[in-house]
Amino acid sequence: MTSAPASIEACRAEIAAQILAYRNLVGAASKASGMSLARIDAALAAFEPAFFNNLVIALDARFQQRRRETPVSAEVALLAEALLHHGGVLTANAVLPYDADAALLRLELGERVSLNAEDVESLATAFLSEIDVLPAA
Repeated sequence: MTSAPASIEACRAEIAAQILAYRNLVGAASKASGMSLARIDAALAAFEPAFFNNLVIALDARFQQRRRETPVSAEVALLAEALLHHGGVLTANAVLPYDADAALLRLELGERVSLNAEDVESLATAFLSEIDVLPAA
């Protein structure tokens, strides 16, 4: 079994690699495509939230057994729950505290979750920093 710090470092590396792969894809599509820039932008705009929303679900699932008492951990859990069970709409949960003004992404309850590279980068950095200091479950 992998130690907690090693699994956190592996997760950091994997998320960074996926974000870099997305950014490389955007750059390559912009340079190589015979499509108009408007069509490329539309295709990427449709793909981006699906890709990054799923990345947050994977991030949450990877550390699901860890405590959810920290603010960003609760935010990630609520985002994943919204995407998996509430049609992508951020919904209150009696167990997980949420304050939009204090949240990293500042999404309001009732708002649709539509994440981008910067959102996931910020969430993953803060989430993994919080998880790193928690004792293993």
